[in-house]
Amino acid sequence: MIISPPDHIKRLPLLNRSVSSLKGIGTRRAVSLSRRGIHTLLDLLYMIPSRYEDRTRILTIAESTDGEQALIRGGVIRAGEERFHKTGKRLFRIVVQDRTGRMELLWFNYKKPALSSFARKGVDLLAYGRVQERQQRRQMIHPDVSLVTGPPGAEAGLGYRPLYPALEGITWKVLRNAIMEAMDRCLGVMEEGIPPEVTGDLRLPSVAEAIRSLHDPPGDASIEELNGSRTPWHRRLVFDRFFEVMLNIAFRKRHRQGRQGHVFSISPDLMVRIEGFFPFSFTPGQKRALEEIFKDFQKGRPMNRLLQGDVGCGKTVVAAAAASAAIQNGWQVALMVPTHVLAEQHYRFFLEQDRAMGFRPALLKGGLRRSERMELYEAVSRGSYNVIIGTQALIQEGLSFSKLGLVVIDEQHRFGVRQRALLDRKGVNPHLLVMTATPIPRTLAMTVYGDLDISVIREYPEGRVPVATRIMDRSRKREVYEIIKERMRAGQQAMVICPVVESTEDADIKNAVEMYAALEKLYGAAFRVGLVHGRLDPGEKERVMRAFRNGEIDLLVGTTVVEVGVHAPKATVMVIEHPERFGLSQLHQLRGRVGRGEDQGLCILMRPERLSPEAEERLEIIVRSSDGFEIAEKDLALRGHGQLMGVRQSGAGELDLTEMLREPELLMSAKRKAEEIVESDPELKLPGNRTLRRIIASIPAGTSDF
Repeated sequence: MIISPPDHIKRLPLLNRSVSSLKGIGTRRAVSLSRRGIHTLLDLLYMIPSRYEDRTRILTIAESTDGEQALIRGGVIRAGEERFHKTGKRLFRIVVQDRTGRMELLWFNYKKPALSSFARKGVDLLAYGRVQERQQRRQMIHPDVSLVTGPPGAEAGLGYRPLYPALEGITWKVLRNAIMEAMDRCLGVMEEGIPPEVTGDLRLPSVAEAIRSLHDPPGDASIEELNGSRTPWHRRLVFDRFFEVMLNIAFRKRHRQGRQGHVFSISPDLMVRIEGFFPFSFTPGQKRALEEIFKDFQKGRPMNRLLQGDVGCGKTVVAAAAASAAIQNGWQVALMVPTHVLAEQHYRFFLEQDRAMGFRPALLKGGLRRSERMELYEAVSRGSYNVIIGTQALIQEGLSFSKLGLVVIDEQHRFGVRQRALLDRKGVNPHLLVMTATPIPRTLAMTVYGDLDISVIREYPEGRVPVATRIMDRSRKREVYEIIKERMRAGQQAMVICPVVESTEDADIKNAVEMYAALEKLYGAAFRVGLVHGRLDPGEKERVMRAFRNGEIDLLVGTTVVEVGVHAPKATVMVIEHPERFGLSQLHQLRGRVGRGEDQGLCILMRPERLSPEAEERLEIIVRSSDGFEIAEKDLALRGHGQLMGVRQSGAGELDLTEMLREPELLMSAKRKAEEIVESDPELKLPGNRTLRRIIASIPAGTSDF
């Protein structure tokens, strides 16, 4: 898991040294780390292990269980390279034995010189891997092995082994040594960003202790808590992010009180007139949300409203209606979205609306020549455009508005304060409408969006059919492939989602790169197959997603990057590998990418061979329910089960839904602590609050309102 270090800690020079200064990390390996956003020693320390292996206890071969990971010790009785008679393919087999039985260690992809050092009869090996029973023989496929020289009971290196994302050209051992060196250098000088009086009664460890224990867990740690991200050390880093955001929200809420807003004139028949511009009737939820927005427009203070609704519930239509009301009052509207692809989609949507709605949209996108950008800036400042759509380019210093009256921010799954505060300052107390496509329990929504009023849309537009969801065992993958082929033959599109980009330490996890290669080989002769994931160059990623949206790709293989994805009406089937690796709300968001046109969507969850009862229960919830709010409540009740693989970054001003659902009490505590501080010292003038002022100051300029 890679998270952004708090900005107030980054200011220490030692922590900002390049990772290339570490032993074993030269220029080439530093480049590999930089692709994951890891540039400094501090970045490396915040690359938290994605999971842990329990290597604290050596089992006898007889004690090892089929399907479970195990650490065994045995003496080599036979070893060497072999060939399959029919195919001629090679494998390397080492047979070890202890007093209780034998175990076969098998490799199909290997370097012979590396294994030859273990293939000496009579030497003792430690082997860790998943045990499989085949024809009454115990085997491990591609285990991790090491030589043992001491007597039984004196083996070195036992403990919890942290595992990290795969990094090109960097072995686990090299990475491990680099992290240990970085800890030795940095943890002694790392400052506490949050005063002890804030964290004291929560019994949370120091940041330095949290980082050390996450990379090198003590022997009395719980493997269940480690892999469920529920240790005190995980909770400390999560609390830091919660507290930073809550402190900013508390300031925003306090300093907004008493501000004067623009009063818009809203005629009694405005709802009916705007609804007449669309070829469908508004749902009750859309009407209710618009009524609340129109009332806000007339109150004389800036609207600060969250529009919360499921994928496909019609939030964009509500935003367009609100924008039309602002424009009819002579004001401009700014619409900020997370990606360039979504910006283009919204731009086309506003272009296609009835001229009577008054829209003159402009698209501010990356890649513009300086002359083009300055020309667009000038037109916006003159008022030639009244709906300006873009990504974070909208908050650049060079852009000024003629008369900004409404800001609409489509945050999708991000829960932040930074962007909406910076864009808010582009006008004089403009009205603010924030939209999120991720339904979250109301109690959490009121916490995360503590400075906003909340409107909720629960209904789908008439005629929208919920996506059908099925669980299928891996033994039926041929049937699944045939379903995909039939859909593509019918002119429809398909998606296959994997939890990771490339292979990890767990060889059983399907990854996007290898899946793409396999499906390209299977379908490539007749269909167009594409690959998208977060490590692609942003331009390439957007090109692929745009091609899929335009129907130029029939089958898209990817990771969760498609969760904030494209509107592709012809996409009707999605296959999700290892669904147990995702949160319930994320599974629901992913399947919302298909079935957005006239044909019903189908989401297939590929169940692995072995699944815990808790994971089975979670998947059944997704099959039974299509209500995102109900699913979010279930996710909250079952928090701690499942992880988001391919995790997105969480930094200052952002929160991660998974963490919120896993630690709601911690989130509430952060909110309470922040509000107590702001209430007792509104400007943080007291000497003891200087550290907290640094937290506020560390968020980019303009984010706080004082």
